[in-house]
Amino acid sequence: MGRCLTPANLVELAKSCDETRPACLKCVNAKRICPGYTEGLDLVLRDQNQIAKAGAERRQKVYARKKNQTTWIGISSELSRSRSGSPKASENEELRVYTPMAESRDSYAHAFFVSAYVLGPRDTRSDHGFLELLPRLFDRLPYDPVLSPSLAVLAHCYFGAWHPSIRNAENLEVQQTYSKALGGLRHALQDPRSCVTDELLMAVCLLNFFEYTTSALTSRPRGDQHVDGATALVKQRRSRTMTSDLSRRLLIAVRHDIVGKALARASPVDDAPEIWDDPAEEMPYNSATSLDFIGRDTANLLAKAATHGLPANADSPDGEIHTDIFLQAKALDARYAEWAEQVPIEWLPVSVPRESIPQGIIDAGFNGDHCDIYSHTSVCLTWNSMRTQRIRVLSLIADYQKAGSERDAILLLQRLADDILASLPYMLGDKVMPSDLHDMGFVYPSIPGQSVPTSHHQSAAAYGGFTLWDPVRAILEFRQYMRDDHIVFSIQQLQRIGRLYDVRSVMEDMIASRPVRHPSANMIAQQIMPK
Repeated sequence: MGRCLTPANLVELAKSCDETRPACLKCVNAKRICPGYTEGLDLVLRDQNQIAKAGAERRQKVYARKKNQTTWIGISSELSRSRSGSPKASENEELRVYTPMAESRDSYAHAFFVSAYVLGPRDTRSDHGFLELLPRLFDRLPYDPVLSPSLAVLAHCYFGAWHPSIRNAENLEVQQTYSKALGGLRHALQDPRSCVTDELLMAVCLLNFFEYTTSALTSRPRGDQHVDGATALVKQRRSRTMTSDLSRRLLIAVRHDIVGKALARASPVDDAPEIWDDPAEEMPYNSATSLDFIGRDTANLLAKAATHGLPANADSPDGEIHTDIFLQAKALDARYAEWAEQVPIEWLPVSVPRESIPQGIIDAGFNGDHCDIYSHTSVCLTWNSMRTQRIRVLSLIADYQKAGSERDAILLLQRLADDILASLPYMLGDKVMPSDLHDMGFVYPSIPGQSVPTSHHQSAAAYGGFTLWDPVRAILEFRQYMRDDHIVFSIQQLQRIGRLYDVRSVMEDMIASRPVRHPSANMIAQQIMPK
């Protein structure tokens, strides 16, 4: 993180940084953005500037070739001339028909992303205080030098990933716009007034979502700089400038990102009171956001277990610590069970037997005896998030093998894996190849006697396979407790999702880094890999 400078009135006297992440305590107490975040942006910005420069040079060459070409088409004829030799316009004088100006790709990308991911139907009880808040800031977009390019980054990313002639989430427009967003962000962080605005916090959340998207679609490790930056901004603002409804919902979004990062890395959650102490005003919690508090405690427990490892024997010096980890895991599992019992009744999945599932879905690779239908895709995502977290907790209980609890934990863990796999038809339908987002020709399962809502075709396509990576990979991560059919089916479905999103590298890395313990599954994994 380097060294931090005191304000200018102290003649730029350097103070040692205490290396607290994501922002050192001296900067937080001084109500300044820690240079640790901006220094991290500099490294990314340097690479993006090189990419943008190369793109600009290519465009200049293209422009040089085309600048002498006419932009109109016409019907030309010889101009009649009078006997005096002077030119005279005739009725057949050249007719110029100008081509209309095409809509810019920026416009198409923004319209695509906003309509598909921001304004689509949703269950508000599953909101995490993020994308659904963007309409409140639309009137400020044209004037904000950070929020506008940050939204453009996401728009071009998803537009490029879905467009049949692009199929690239990191196309040239994405790289150039990301460079512009980072430059504006770095400049805004130098202004104390900008650092306490909702626009800047939303922009950082958008950039973090972009990093999450590209890491999932390119099999690269996810960067943490924007999660850390959002954390530093919240700490600086504390609760005094986060009293509006918009600010409180953004705070919930930042908490969600912090928990997601900690769970992914099995690292402890930053428990600073500036982040977790609620403002005086009532917070807009719902069933989905309440899960973040259980996830926070789960991440802390996973980090603690990773530090101490498994007990070698009953007389291990860390026996008390291991017992404490086991008891905390049992308590967390009870909290997950309680959460599942308290969700809205409309959230409960409806089981559809195999004989009522359309044949096209079965032909696409589904081999379960039933599938589950949910009230909305966001509800399905919330359930799978809970299942993924609970699988991690149950694996701890099984690892410690206390008083026969491992058998009950393993059975419950396998049941959660069944539920994750039973959600795949609802999210993927009968898709086996990449398609257009708005393609209505695919088949999804439905409750017998009911039709599939039209909105589900778009929401399932927008969020379906993309959000299934983590739940399905969690099944393979804890494959030592899974049945053979879990492992084989999970590999097949990850391969299918990789094909839908054209992400072959993800499957290759998964097979290489996580060898399956069953020879039959290993053989199938190699057979189904795309050639």
